[in-house]
Amino acid sequence: MLTLVLDTSTAIVAVGVADGEGREVLSEISVSNPGASDSLLPAIHAALELSGRTLGDVECILVGVGPGTFTGIRIAAATARSLALGAGASLSKNSTLAALAAPALSSRTDILAVLDAKRRQIFAQRFSEGSAGEVVCVEPEGLSAPGAPLVVGDGAVRYREILSKLGEVPPDGSPLHRVSAAGHVMSADFAPVPAEDVAPIYVREPDAEVRRDLNPWSRP
Repeated sequence: MLTLVLDTSTAIVAVGVADGEGREVLSEISVSNPGASDSLLPAIHAALELSGRTLGDVECILVGVGPGTFTGIRIAAATARSLALGAGASLSKNSTLAALAAPALSSRTDILAVLDAKRRQIFAQRFSEGSAGEVVCVEPEGLSAPGAPLVVGDGAVRYREILSKLGEVPPDGSPLHRVSAAGHVMSADFAPVPAEDVAPIYVREPDAEVRRDLNPWSRP
């Protein structure tokens, strides 16, 4: 089963093409994400070209549904739904935090995956072999993690001084801090889902709703 993997939940657009049955990543593209709407489709075309495949060969589209930036997640979800309809491919979804943790879990048994949630908050989830904790959105000072896990993700980089008190944080340039297509392939179950189920994981109120609530002129 040839799978196209998309994730625009973070500051990186991650796209890959994989053999879903063997979970072998054939190609992978990661680019900075100043605007996922402009960079996602070129990254998809580049990943397909690198793999020597076309969209018509794709049988499954796996999309990261966050948590992360609300606009980025919606762009990836909408793109995945449109491409799946055009290619006649099935849709699957996966947690962005699970994809972040997966490469680290190949060598360590206790991982704390942390994404920068902006507003001086982080999205975090703890993973160990065969189990995953609750997803939380907290200020970095409010996160607790007994047992000294390996702490990975762009949130761990941004709040290194605080989170290094909980466990080991790899060097800033470590690939363990980046969400990747390979991480999605390693952690996803590839179960097909209806298009309407490919929706963002909302751990907190979207930024647009917060801005509306803070603006007195937006209230009825």
